[in-house]
Amino acid sequence: MDVSLARTTVLLIDPHKEDREYWTQRLNVSSPDYVVLEADTGKAGLLLCRQQRVDCVLVELALPDMSGFEVLVKLVPRARHPEIAVIVLTRLALHPMADLAIKNGAQEYLVKPHISGDDLDWAIQKAMFAVAFKKAEHR
Repeated sequence: MDVSLARTTVLLIDPHKEDREYWTQRLNVSSPDYVVLEADTGKAGLLLCRQQRVDCVLVELALPDMSGFEVLVKLVPRARHPEIAVIVLTRLALHPMADLAIKNGAQEYLVKPHISGDDLDWAIQKAMFAVAFKKAEHR
């Protein structure tokens, strides 16, 4: 299958409906190749990851049912050998949390008010490439 024809499935886990709608719209403008799934809780997001192929997960740290870090650790149980690209996309601009997220396997830590849709598009592409490279490295 031609890779250029492949659609990228992005799962956005965020309890804020307005944020989900905004970032979904921004991603659809950035690339028609994105299929964006949405979940408003960590549990719903993890369930979607088990039910469908997901290429990249965008997770807010402040979730109603669990911490975004819990979601991250469940998605990336071995930080140095990720199977799925995970990007923290949060309202929390805290440097120690960013460091912790990266140490636990997130490819990026992005603060919502400080980025554009194009920045997010680039981060998704970069994160997916990094995960694919690590997978190939460990085969």
